[in-house]
Amino acid sequence: MRKITAKKGFIEALVLTLTVASLLLFVVWQLASAPVVPEVGKLQEQVKFLSEELAAMKIRFERTQAREIVLEKEAQVIRQANRLLQEHESERQAELNQLNSELDFFRRLAGTGGLQSELDVYRAEVIPTDSARVFQFILTLTQNIRRASIITGRVRLDVEGTMDDRPVKLFWAQVSDGETPEPSFRFKYFQQLEGYLTLPEGFSPTRVIVTLEARDKRKPVIRNYDWQEIISKPAD
Repeated sequence: MRKITAKKGFIEALVLTLTVASLLLFVVWQLASAPVVPEVGKLQEQVKFLSEELAAMKIRFERTQAREIVLEKEAQVIRQANRLLQEHESERQAELNQLNSELDFFRRLAGTGGLQSELDVYRAEVIPTDSARVFQFILTLTQNIRRASIITGRVRLDVEGTMDDRPVKLFWAQVSDGETPEPSFRFKYFQQLEGYLTLPEGFSPTRVIVTLEARDKRKPVIRNYDWQEIISKPAD
């Protein structure tokens, strides 16, 4: 608001200065061209008055211009301070989110609050690569620490989507290189699995189905993930 007011005063001073200067030039021109001698004295008085007004307007113009510079510097300082505050707040929020994520992870391991029962997928993530059709996947598997025994098994990864406007479900053999076996797990508390998915040309993924099959023949754990929710967005 202060900046807008200063700019308004600056413009008003400039317009008034130009107006007075124009009147002064007009009077001087009349002095030079008027043939009537009795009018010269009056015109000389007007020239003196307008000269004084012009000097006063020049001083006001310079002061307004100086104030405009000061206000602009103040605005720059305020903008920089706001930017630093926003960056600091973003960093603190990121740290808080990380701490909350870690707390949730350990709660799941401990099985407190009914957050987890034995084997489960803690997090599923899909990361784009330099190739438009190849994506890296990262699965974090956890097990309630109260079980306290090594668990082994395999992971089935299926990708659902559309191709030629028709629903399609791709199995591991169709999204891998054909030679890589299905991901397997063996851990006591948690394990992170990584690999790559290669999608065929013209296929648009919509959902990933993760199935954990433990070798002790317990009931498989099935988790469904929306593709847009687990794919990592590029940094801004």
